[in-house]
Amino acid sequence: MKFLTVAVLLSVLAGGAFAVECAEGVRRAGCVGPRGAVEVNKPVVAEPKEVVVAPKKEVVVTPEKEVVTAPCRIVDGRRVCR
Repeated sequence: MKFLTVAVLLSVLAGGAFAVECAEGVRRAGCVGPRGAVEVNKPVVAEPKEVVVAPKKEVVVTPEKEVVTAPCRIVDGRRVCR
């Protein structure tokens, strides 16, 4: 009988709370234990986006200045030869 009483007392007195509980949410995760709590913020990860490459712009080549010879001249932006 003494042995049973001693076993019951030891189990009641020695059974401390050593449980740790953890939970994970959408933005945070955390654990709670006998010595305190810890909370961690999760990093925000952006979803990969589709890469769109714009087409090349058309290259416009402007002609060089026209060389006017002696019998011709430029009048109002036009070449006039007489």
